Amino acid sequence: MAFCKHCGTQYPDGGSCTNPECPGAQQAAAPTNSALDGGFNEAMEKVKKNSGVIIGAVIAFIALVIVIVFIGGHTGAKGAANKYAKNMYKKSGFKSVSKVSLLDDAYKEYKKSDEFDDDKDEFKEMIDNMKDNDVKFKVKSVKKGKKLKKDALKGAEVYFEEQADEFDVDDDIDVKKGYEFKIKVKMKADGESKTTTQKICVVKVKGNGWKVIPESADSLSFDEDDFDYDDFDFDF
Repeated sequence: MAFCKHCGTQYPDGGSCTNPECPGAQQAAAPTNSALDGGFNEAMEKVKKNSGVIIGAVIAFIALVIVIVFIGGHTGAKGAANKYAKNMYKKSGFKSVSKVSLLDDAYKEYKKSDEFDDDKDEFKEMIDNMKDNDVKFKVKSVKKGKKLKKDALKGAEVYFEEQADEFDVDDDIDVKKGYEFKIKVKMKADGESKTTTQKICVVKVKGNGWKVIPESADSLSFDEDDFDYDDFDFDF
């Protein structure tokens, strides 16, 4: 056994004083300023050596957040709805509106036709006329609403089957899911403002992605025997 030279406390050979009131034990337990400084400096050196990695990781994280936010608003059903809403009152928006509203092959055929140029000119003229008459439209919000039920999804399939027939393209249409969206629009004319809400449906067509139908969910719910494609407002 051994005895502490500071307080006389007995402890096993090879050990150290465990008396909490012993001044020698307290001094040994307390780190010196030089020890603290050394540990801090060592830690800072590690940070300096790895600063490039740390900064790179932070930048990568920020970029990931931006990508997630961007993708959330610009792809999928919401992306298609936003694209439609953003361009439907824009002079240069005819191409984007028609592309997101037509099957891919139908759009290709439509774009090659004289009708496409005529409709595009008519669309631009309409926007110019609104501007000349000081009529302004501003999209305030685009909100996802209810999920489409089976009868509305079937209506969407028939809608695009008829569209495919009109443009003489493949009409093997498969629609598994879709949503109704509400587009809130503020119109200004003659010094007065009015807010209206337009309902559209956005459905995922196999092989074509998300497509817009400028009709409400109720309009797509139909009796197949009474369905008439001409009842839909196909003008952009």
